Amino acid sequence: MKPISILLFIMIVFLQSCGLNEREKKLKLQQEEITKKEQELMAWEQQLKAREQELENEKVSFDSVKNHLDSGAVYNPAIMGKWNVRMSCTETSCDGSAIGDTKTEQWHISYKQNTFTVRAYSGPVLIRVYVGTYKNNTLKIVDEKPNADALIGATLNFITEGRMDGIREIRQKSCKIVYVLNARKLK
Repeated sequence: MKPISILLFIMIVFLQSCGLNEREKKLKLQQEEITKKEQELMAWEQQLKAREQELENEKVSFDSVKNHLDSGAVYNPAIMGKWNVRMSCTETSCDGSAIGDTKTEQWHISYKQNTFTVRAYSGPVLIRVYVGTYKNNTLKIVDEKPNADALIGATLNFITEGRMDGIREIRQKSCKIVYVLNARKLK
């Protein structure tokens, strides 16, 4: 009976060691997966930090346009008044927006203390107020009340009496929309 007990003991030890090897392999695979996921998360975190810095730089740029009241700003009475502004989307990476989308707004442009104010209306409803400066036949405006979710700005070039063209950008945390603007002065 002793040889059977010894044989049984050897088999039990052998089976347990096989189970340990399997567990070791599983643990090693899990550890490799965890390490891979940690590396992916670190890379993603780096991308987010870079994007956050880019958005912060853009916000500073937009804010500098808003806050910089150029004492050499030129007052051009030809751009004061009501304008019909047609916007056509030419670039987008945002959901809910598509290239080719168009919209029309009426902008009321006024000037006070070296600052231009643009009130944007959709029908009778005031939807946004921009502020900015005019220099070298270019009107640069930004949303009067910017927020962290979206930075909105536009640049319009005065072409001729009664006509301006330009672009409008909406920058959100993870996407951007660009519109081409065509503005015609209303009489």
